[in-house]
Amino acid sequence: MKRLFALVFSALFLFTAYASENEKIETWRIMELKFSSGTDYTEAGADGIWMDVEFIHERTRQSIVRPAFWDGERSFIVRFAPTQKGKWSYMTRCKQDASLDNIAGSFKCAAYRGDLEIYKRGFVQCEKGKKYMTYADGTPFFYLGDTHWGMLTEEIDEAGEHAGDIKTDSHFKYIVDRRVEQGFTVYQSEPINSAFNVEDGEVNASDIPGFRLTDRYFDYIAKAGLTHANAQFFFVASMSPKLAADDEKLEWLSRYWVARYGAYPVMWTLAQECDNDFYRERGDQKFYDFNSNPWVKVAEYLHKYDAYSHPLSAHQESAYFTTVTGRGVDFGATNSDGGGASAFAAAEVAERTGHNWWASQWSTPLDAPVNADLVRDYWEDDRPAINFEGRYCGLWTMDFGARVQGWVSFLSGFMGYGYGAIDMWLYKSTYNIDVPSHDGIEEITCEDKMKHWSEAIEYPSAHQMTYMRSFLEQLDWWKLVPVLPGDPNFSAKSAAYAYAKGDGVELLYFFARDTKSGTINSLEPNRRYNLVWYNPRTHKAQKAVKICSDENGSLTLPDKPDQQDWVAMVKR
Repeated sequence: MKRLFALVFSALFLFTAYASENEKIETWRIMELKFSSGTDYTEAGADGIWMDVEFIHERTRQSIVRPAFWDGERSFIVRFAPTQKGKWSYMTRCKQDASLDNIAGSFKCAAYRGDLEIYKRGFVQCEKGKKYMTYADGTPFFYLGDTHWGMLTEEIDEAGEHAGDIKTDSHFKYIVDRRVEQGFTVYQSEPINSAFNVEDGEVNASDIPGFRLTDRYFDYIAKAGLTHANAQFFFVASMSPKLAADDEKLEWLSRYWVARYGAYPVMWTLAQECDNDFYRERGDQKFYDFNSNPWVKVAEYLHKYDAYSHPLSAHQESAYFTTVTGRGVDFGATNSDGGGASAFAAAEVAERTGHNWWASQWSTPLDAPVNADLVRDYWEDDRPAINFEGRYCGLWTMDFGARVQGWVSFLSGFMGYGYGAIDMWLYKSTYNIDVPSHDGIEEITCEDKMKHWSEAIEYPSAHQMTYMRSFLEQLDWWKLVPVLPGDPNFSAKSAAYAYAKGDGVELLYFFARDTKSGTINSLEPNRRYNLVWYNPRTHKAQKAVKICSDENGSLTLPDKPDQQDWVAMVKR
């Protein structure tokens, strides 16, 4: 009895509020309860110890069950983010270790008092029937991501050799802080070259220091108010046939990841380009196909243990090969890859795995209208789509192309965009930097590709993403409906454009290197409209001019102000 009292007392006073141990626990911010087992699991590991903690809100009786994770030796931790203010009680459950079972306690939670939207409004979610993401309170969430596949190799306690003239104590923290200042809302990462190795499906004592280091990255992203779109475990090619066939280890590993990181503001993305067969016919992966994809099982297990129902997707293969149903793919599809369809396309798979958004990899065209078949494939599915990965600025495109990708994504029915720049999308990468590239408009030289993150962090296109966000947030951007090439509502004179309709507004983005525009049809006859030309490079709008539709409801736009990209906003 004395021992049980000691454990309860210890658990009650070892939790830590997210921002400070001296602050009150606040809604949506992570806290910890720490428990000490009577057994030291250093040698054997704790993979067989399944410990859960149920949290119950005293007034509403809301129940949230969070798995605990082993953190080395005798230590077990549960992380929890209270969803409501008031008193919460908790009780542990652990059949395999009596010293961790039936430990009870309670604590009080106050309403969040800060200014970060993610805690004011609650974690991001995908609500069935909505084509956009929302905060927990239903407010639309503007997804603007920054890509860091090698995040865990970015120096967290020093500036690193690529910092140039930037004075900072942390390369990683500097980038996070700067992206927050620039208006980004999502941090996209992969655990490539992590300090832990779970390719065998086990969490051993040797992995714990690496997980603790990874915690620091997750912590800082959350403190900054960003949502973390993170992939699980390792790069997709590290999935072995042995692990893929071991459901018990896959479930354990998925559960451990949810236990360790599921109380942060996160989105699950599984692994890089894992939604189909990882290019089985075109690469080195040969042991699974579209129908036997082990990442479907990983998604199912993540969903099973995630009490917060965080948005879950599978980072898609290139849209050249895979879309939703295969419509719009540019290269020949095979039987092994389901004809270019995602392994998560079927409604039954989506329901079972919790897959509720699309992390597309679409390099939008820079010299032509959008791929109408591809856009329809994503738009007609009931899950929101994000253009998660495209051409990286300074590697496969420059500022113009990076800017086009953002605007074309939002005007094509995608409800978010993942930006990326050289030396940040994959730190110190040598991939494809020894040969020039061409994006259809501009050449990206080897010299361009050699730039370090200290220069790339200030690329104009990153700031222009902030301009785009600011412009679209003045409108009901989540209500935009794409108007696709061939639609009778628009007769194009420009070779390259994207077009969307909203509540009383027509938005047309012209990015061809000419001054041509086009004619909007199916408007009210003989009606006056205001036309505003908006410059996406400078965030400045020209003075509104009045134009009038003809007796047939057609309205011919004047030429663009110059040959650069412009947005035409037409309102009644």
